[in-house]
Amino acid sequence: MTGVLITIEGVEGSGKSTQIRRLATRLEACGLPAVFSKEPGGTALGKELRFLLLAPHGSGESWCPEAEILLFYADRAQHLATLIRPAIAAGKIVVVDRFEDSTRAYQGASGVSEDTLRRLRELVLGDFRPDLTLVLDMEPEASLRRVAARNGALGETFRETRFDGETLAFHRRVRGRFQEIARQEPDRVRLVAAESDPDRVETALWAEISPQLRRAGFRVP
Repeated sequence: MTGVLITIEGVEGSGKSTQIRRLATRLEACGLPAVFSKEPGGTALGKELRFLLLAPHGSGESWCPEAEILLFYADRAQHLATLIRPAIAAGKIVVVDRFEDSTRAYQGASGVSEDTLRRLRELVLGDFRPDLTLVLDMEPEASLRRVAARNGALGETFRETRFDGETLAFHRRVRGRFQEIARQEPDRVRLVAAESDPDRVETALWAEISPQLRRAGFRVP
């Protein structure tokens, strides 16, 4: 049996957190060894980077795209070394909320060049890739309404991350880049319609995940 890395991607408000919680419940019920993490912030040091990257700074200063992407990759390198690779080597199912494809989508949409993205990917990941990436796909107009409702329930000015305040045009670019990644790598990346009710989305995700787990040698009902 070998470990498996499954990454869950999508635009803001696409329901990743809900579906990851449901997947955790399902895998636990199956008695399968699973580790759940996220990027940025999947390690103790990464949590500090997450705050630096996603929280608006009190000074009003924001990261330039080049500085931002280097911090994301610093977080990823630490995450790989201390959590992801050891868990896979131990034969576990590793599920990560956002990974490499989010960097390609978000930082690419922010103007980072494809050459820079490629070189950093080669430096930090080499040939390493997730076994399966599931992109929760939906229209940004609908996903941002979810974000507004969620944030409004927590306070008039609350933002989970600074990306919540980006323009609709930005989120459309992000979605388009996720879709392009899926077209480029259909064997690894699958788009899952996320506007359905959560039960249907969960069923669609499991239909993609369960065969991958069986191929890796896990006993899945």
